[in-house]
Amino acid sequence: MVVKERREKLIDLELIVYFLLLLIVPLFIVKGFTHEPSTGKHLIYAVGFSIIFLLNVLNKREIRFKYNLVHLFAMGFGVAAVVSLFSVQLDNPHYLRYSLDVALFTLFVSLTGLYLSNKMNTRTKIELSMLFFIIGATVVALDAMLNYYAGYDLFLGKIGEPFARASARSTIGNPNFVSDYMGMALPMVFYFIASSKALHEVFGKKLWNQVALKTSMLIFMIPMISAVFIAETRTVITGIFLGNLLFISVYLLLRKRLEADSSDQTLKKITLFFILLAVIIVLVMSYLYLTPSPLTGGGKLNVTKRLEYALTSSSSWKERFSAWLNSVYQWVEPENKLRLLIGSGIGTFQLYHLLYTPYVISDHPEYSAVWNNFKRTHNDYLQSLSETGLLGFVMVLFFMIFLVWIYFRNLFKIKDRSDLLLYGAIGAGIFSLSLHTMFEFPLHMQPNLMGGVFLLSIAVGVYFNNKQKEANISKGTSIIVILAFFGVLSFLKTTAYIGEGYFRMGQTDQQYYYAYIREYVKADVNTLNKALSDLETFSGDYAYLKNLPEYFSVRGSDLKRKYPGLSSRQLVLKAEEERKKEIESIKSQLKNYLERAQLLKSKAREYYDSAVSNFRKSFSIYPVFGKPLWYLGGFGLKQERLFMEGYSLKDKLTVLVGDDPYANLVLSEFKGNTNIIPLPEKTIRTTPFKEFFERVGTTLTEKTAMRININLLAQIQMTLDAIDYYESSMIFFSERQTPKIVGSLYKQLYENLSSYLLYLPDSVEGLDVDRLRMLAENVRDYAAEMSVYWYDLAVTLLPGTWNRYPDWENIYSQYMEAVVTTHNQLEEVVQMLVDIAKRHASISVAMWNGGKYGIPDDTLDFCIEFSKKILSENVTLYRKFMEEVLMAYREIKEVIADKIERVNSDRLKIRMKKFLQTYETLSSALER
Repeated sequence: MVVKERREKLIDLELIVYFLLLLIVPLFIVKGFTHEPSTGKHLIYAVGFSIIFLLNVLNKREIRFKYNLVHLFAMGFGVAAVVSLFSVQLDNPHYLRYSLDVALFTLFVSLTGLYLSNKMNTRTKIELSMLFFIIGATVVALDAMLNYYAGYDLFLGKIGEPFARASARSTIGNPNFVSDYMGMALPMVFYFIASSKALHEVFGKKLWNQVALKTSMLIFMIPMISAVFIAETRTVITGIFLGNLLFISVYLLLRKRLEADSSDQTLKKITLFFILLAVIIVLVMSYLYLTPSPLTGGGKLNVTKRLEYALTSSSSWKERFSAWLNSVYQWVEPENKLRLLIGSGIGTFQLYHLLYTPYVISDHPEYSAVWNNFKRTHNDYLQSLSETGLLGFVMVLFFMIFLVWIYFRNLFKIKDRSDLLLYGAIGAGIFSLSLHTMFEFPLHMQPNLMGGVFLLSIAVGVYFNNKQKEANISKGTSIIVILAFFGVLSFLKTTAYIGEGYFRMGQTDQQYYYAYIREYVKADVNTLNKALSDLETFSGDYAYLKNLPEYFSVRGSDLKRKYPGLSSRQLVLKAEEERKKEIESIKSQLKNYLERAQLLKSKAREYYDSAVSNFRKSFSIYPVFGKPLWYLGGFGLKQERLFMEGYSLKDKLTVLVGDDPYANLVLSEFKGNTNIIPLPEKTIRTTPFKEFFERVGTTLTEKTAMRININLLAQIQMTLDAIDYYESSMIFFSERQTPKIVGSLYKQLYENLSSYLLYLPDSVEGLDVDRLRMLAENVRDYAAEMSVYWYDLAVTLLPGTWNRYPDWENIYSQYMEAVVTTHNQLEEVVQMLVDIAKRHASISVAMWNGGKYGIPDDTLDFCIEFSKKILSENVTLYRKFMEEVLMAYREIKEVIADKIERVNSDRLKIRMKKFLQTYETLSSALER
């Protein structure tokens, strides 16, 4: 990769490209197109380094490079990531492309680290790279400050409200990772301030150059420190403090044994002055951010409180522990023993997190109160274990061991104080990153990954560690490898970025669609049409306009005051004139309102079509991105589709036989393991009326179609299409709402089909109605079974956590309602309701034990209401059912009775009292 030339240039084209990457990668974001900020940055990094590699290879006859064990274990982890793809192929082959993307990029990144270790062979190259890194980080920090204090972004415009922590995400995408980026940049800033030799080869011996450099660094430091505080990232603040404290302590300890710099004494004094200024700035800014001040919005920003919360709040830690345990359960999955060795597959945690939550909560019920929709483990070391197995984890473990060993071995060999400062700064940045990696996932963000690779590569590179093993690769082989990586990664990263971009555009269209629909609903077209009809017939509110006597009886007094000097005849003529004017005025106003409503509806339709088009493009371009499928499921249930405006009979038949273009992105079949991805069956595409209407479609007349209510049948198929999209999305995308939505849709289907069967004629000429009836009954029975399956899955995957997701609190009563609606066997229904009640009561107890609340009042009320309406005439079954219900709620009743006096919320207290009263009333009634 790199060969040491006899006279190597200070800066070459390869370095220029790398400097550009250091500036572009952290700042790249496209308004209205970027979805995940790092996706486009991954593409730029891959293309940029492919260019660097090609430039390097083309300039060399033979490719020679130095390496050590750290490089080998880093590449070993990349290989482990590739090997983990076997698990993905076994469990969920549809997801393979995404994991392949991550695996190849992981391996590619390790090669970039090897390149940098060899390329950065002089202090000046390292310093110049650090300078460009700092410039990029400063812009990120300034943008974060603008985000936080003004709710405005340099690249995206208005993004939120001032003094909202979530706003301080800048171009990195998350406040936590903005502060992590600063955690790597700040030690570099301190190095430039404290070193009297910084960029000596570039600036020469001119004193003012050092003054300008150090002054710039002081200025850059201010927004960086501010970004750290406004992000309120506890582990980063801790990491920066400990890392830099360690850096300073080691430097002070080791500098005494090193020879003093031969720098100009004036320069030394200036350096000490700037160090003092830097310390003062840090202390002053720390004081301003740790106390109520204009910078904290008078206390809106409270860093100390957040730090205290991390130390005192058990839920804060349980949230992380829950995700960490989840990662372990994914690793030991009994369905795939290979996972122990090679993991579940790189990049799969985000898909499996929700699916393995039941295992965590089963063993640790108290974690039911702290579940969060994490897409990462929030501990990259554990995530490496779950996704790449023992093979990958061992690589990471030995990587860390040899990194620490090499770092400290090099540290004690350094002879130059400036080199010691530089190596200490690098170590401080690595320490901050490594600590944050234990509680977050900074290395999943491309800017942070790029910074981490740079620091780690220098720490084990040739500048500080020249005694390394040497290898060479032929020029031809190098070119083939580079072009292969470039071709595959460019394709994968480009399609990922463009696919996500169309999805982002679809989301924007969706927002406009909902905005126009809301306004259209407010317009109340039915009321306007009725008003216009009343006006034309002079009825209702407009009866007074029918004739002159009636008009005069209402407006006479006003007219007399308005025209006091008119005679009776003149007043009558003026009244008639006024009546006609008022009719025209009201008619014009109503028509304007209707035209405006029509325009709103037209714009809503325009954005609906655009959103659907963009979601379809998104998945077509990037067919491992499940979110567009999920949104297509939702949009398939909007009135723009279900009302079938402009649909001909042929169009409706196209829907019923499954050839509707809207649904052609639904996956026909799942080829993975349904014990891991909990689909009810492998077949996804559901077209129950396909054969029937393929057979009769050509002979079906409009009259016959109306008799069998083909509109309702087409709407039923459209609902099934939406369900199929939701099911397809589960293969790529984990969303807690999916089972709940699908369960409710199947319940709705059951009700629609039950109604349809009641009104289906016994016979229709030229049509096998009995066959159609049987098909409808089969779909109805299937809908009943599936509604219960999906509701059960909803409460299995996420039994609690309504403290974070309030919409989840009534999931158990919805489940009960689905059971009662879709099942007719009374004893079966009774038993299912008791089972649901037990589960609701049990998880409510767990929620209290987890420090939150659980009041199963809605399911208790449902059971009582059900017994009154359905079981009142069956005394034996009624009593048996209510006794079992009381038994199910006994423990939670005792818990609520114990907790009620310690609850501060009046709203919760009222609910708790009512629950206890209802329980006691029921208990007393059964004792009589």
